[in-house]
Amino acid sequence: MTQRAKIALIEIPGLDLNQSDLDRSVSCSQHISTTVPRGLGDPHVSVNFRATPPIMGYNAIRQSQGPVALFFEFFCNRLLQSEELIIIRYVDISSGKDYLNRPIITDSLSKFFITSPKFTEPIFYFSRPPQASVVIGLNQDVYSEVNLNFIRDQKIQLSRRFAGGGAVFVDPGNLTYVFIDNDDGSNYGDFKRYAQPVISTLKKLGVDAKMTGRNDLTVDGKKVSGMSALKIGDRFLCGGTLMADVDLAKAAKALTPPKVKLQSKGIKSVHSRVTNIRQYFDPKYKNITFEELEKRILLTVFRVTDIRDVPTYTMTDDDWKDVLKIADQAYIGDDFVMGTKPNDDYFRGRHFDGVGTVEISFSVKNDVVTHAKIYGDFNNPNGDLAAIENHITNVPFAKDSLEEAFRISNLEANIGKITPPDMADLMLKEKYDLK
Repeated sequence: MTQRAKIALIEIPGLDLNQSDLDRSVSCSQHISTTVPRGLGDPHVSVNFRATPPIMGYNAIRQSQGPVALFFEFFCNRLLQSEELIIIRYVDISSGKDYLNRPIITDSLSKFFITSPKFTEPIFYFSRPPQASVVIGLNQDVYSEVNLNFIRDQKIQLSRRFAGGGAVFVDPGNLTYVFIDNDDGSNYGDFKRYAQPVISTLKKLGVDAKMTGRNDLTVDGKKVSGMSALKIGDRFLCGGTLMADVDLAKAAKALTPPKVKLQSKGIKSVHSRVTNIRQYFDPKYKNITFEELEKRILLTVFRVTDIRDVPTYTMTDDDWKDVLKIADQAYIGDDFVMGTKPNDDYFRGRHFDGVGTVEISFSVKNDVVTHAKIYGDFNNPNGDLAAIENHITNVPFAKDSLEEAFRISNLEANIGKITPPDMADLMLKEKYDLK
């Protein structure tokens, strides 16, 4: 068996196929060239699997009764030495319940799945925090996003994730769902694609959930899930937090997002913009457990009717040791989590549609920028913010000079689709001041 580049076609001489057969029969992210058994055409025909959206569809073959399904079941199980053609796998992390009491372990788990050579296929998993914590995005300013005195008094843990996005409050009433996938050039950052199984499941339970903005799931205009992304090499994470029974009162007091972020969404407080989905379930599902909710999402993700048909991998002790190594290497002391408290003359921010909130802390002396630091909830954890900060430092505090500095800073690659004039205006116009 040899592997080649992906080709969006399936060719089996002598077998009558149509598009609907192909779409419902198999989803594959690679091309396999092999020998087809006699009776199905040329004994040395090349079989090219159609690459439908790579998240769902692994077990669709088991639900189809046509000749295509029968052929592929024979092909996958007999010709490939009885090995199933696994396109996506569910990872059960319940064996690590003794480790998951620290939010840094949960975040390191994601990095493990992205970087470990043990996992090359797309995978999916759930996690639930055993206790309350606040998790901030990689590029955020913790001092403006979090009520530090409140979370210390309430013994709420604080963590910073490797991925971008905004600050979230999570507790045992929150379910996190995560996809780890391979970048095909179009799927990274496509939040809607990875939210779709959750949206479909919620609709079956009576919840009219919708994807709004760039990465939020909402019901009646209120946020019930926020999503974030992280890319390392050719693999990436895309996942979200699903609020079912979260302590909203604590969440409102723990998070203190800048006014500009709330104003961009037309709301007045954290409490008014988030809610739990429990209240929206159909009456017969009002008491649905998290275990049942996970099961229903899994059935949707893998397009099966029996949970036993979900290909599952259970984390081993060696796997958890590798996760702990990542955590120990990344989180030495509080520097990573807390960052540096801004101590500049100005701290301004603006919400950019399709990108998120961008904030700049900076100082000016004798009409020259003497220091600058960029923050925000934009989903670009791989951007070189330090390069932008260096370009605008020691530059005259004037529109033309700032625009030129931002022009050579590759804003799209390092933050998102923002123009140099917009960034210059952010620094120059006092209406954006967050103080």
